[in-house]
Amino acid sequence: MNRTETIHRLLTEVELPTEEEILPKALEGEKDVRPAGWLRFETGDLTEDQEMKNLETVVSLLQTARQGMEKIDARLVEAIQGIHAHWGEAPQEAPQGDSILAKIDAMLAAKMEQVDQLVRGCRFHGRGLLDGQSGLTGWGEGVDFIRGGPDTQSSPVEGYEVKMESLPTRGYLLGSVPVDEDWIRAETEIVLTEGDRFVRFRPTKDMGPQEFVQGLNRTLMEQGLSLEAGLTRQGRLVIRHVQYGSQPRFKGCSRSTPLLSRKPGRLEWNRRGRDIQGTLGGEPAFGMGRVLMGYLDNRHTAELAVAWRGDLAPAARETVVHVIQNGLRFQDAAGHGGEEDTGGMARLSLPALAGRNLGRWVDTFHGFSSLSKVRVEGWRDALDGLLMLYAVSGEMEEWKERVSIWIERYQNRAMAVLRRGRSGRSTDGEAVAPKTLGAKKPEVAKDMAEQFRRHLVAG
Repeated sequence: MNRTETIHRLLTEVELPTEEEILPKALEGEKDVRPAGWLRFETGDLTEDQEMKNLETVVSLLQTARQGMEKIDARLVEAIQGIHAHWGEAPQEAPQGDSILAKIDAMLAAKMEQVDQLVRGCRFHGRGLLDGQSGLTGWGEGVDFIRGGPDTQSSPVEGYEVKMESLPTRGYLLGSVPVDEDWIRAETEIVLTEGDRFVRFRPTKDMGPQEFVQGLNRTLMEQGLSLEAGLTRQGRLVIRHVQYGSQPRFKGCSRSTPLLSRKPGRLEWNRRGRDIQGTLGGEPAFGMGRVLMGYLDNRHTAELAVAWRGDLAPAARETVVHVIQNGLRFQDAAGHGGEEDTGGMARLSLPALAGRNLGRWVDTFHGFSSLSKVRVEGWRDALDGLLMLYAVSGEMEEWKERVSIWIERYQNRAMAVLRRGRSGRSTDGEAVAPKTLGAKKPEVAKDMAEQFRRHLVAG
């Protein structure tokens, strides 16, 4: 049995594995791992009691997951505030700067450890909710697994083929002449603007080409722009956006020379980058920067997202990603869940939020693969951490909103079941068969309503 088959067997046959437990051990060839907790739902020809039990369980579970997300997001916000606070404590020069960088690095590492503890502690009936036990987990060869959804299907043993028809590029501005001492002495100011941030860099007369680029990069970093300056092989100035794809926009000019502007003094927009293009498992996908995501109506790869890694050889346009769907599967009153009707069974998929999974899709100056991998040894690293924290916190807000929608959906369905039990009619006015309604007494229905109200208050 080869490594791929071993990993696939471990990920599919062991009951509810966590990504943290299974992937390292699988890669080392271990055949047995500790089973995680389990959770049962009622199935079959459901009575009202069973319908309510399933719905109440799902609501409670989702409320627990949302609370866990809120605590994790709070740690991310604290990390953002901590970097901002330390940033203004001392000049960005040694030795004061080095001590502040060490504080930022220690603070960020501590927050990531707290995030991992919250992930491990977010459980419901013994089942992990935010560690991969209740959602999609995976790994790629030459690409990073990012996320999936309730309708993403587990891949076969050989994985899903990732075919990249075109690789992503970054937006840029390119100067018109090679940078030399004469042009630098003639230039009065380089202006760059990104969103509501801008820099004005005034070179000194004694600068050479390398000192000119280094000074410009230092100014960009201090003002927090996601841009970096460099020289082409021909020696021309090039300003690139850190993020890949067609969305990032910025503009700039050289005030007195064609070092950056074709016409001195005129602001010019960057040339747009290119989004990745390709397919996932033979199904269509769309690109956003270096992230390739399956369309919602794909049969197997709906919402599956992977990110191209820059270390993949340009000629290697075909690779694979392995994914395992551990999403919650249950039968609800309406016979559908997650996102669409699945023949009487519902599925909800929660994200895996350990630090090693956060921010895999974010482009940084130093190419950190995730938030937990950020090591602050310089001010550029601190900016990388800040950019990644903002992006991950924004994604966390989206997940909290999505889970809140699910909670409201199943709360409403539970209330519909209660109303149906009291009236003896379905929500559309049709009489309910005695077998389904059962010999429900008024005091029992009242007790169920009170129990459910307590769930609402707890949420």
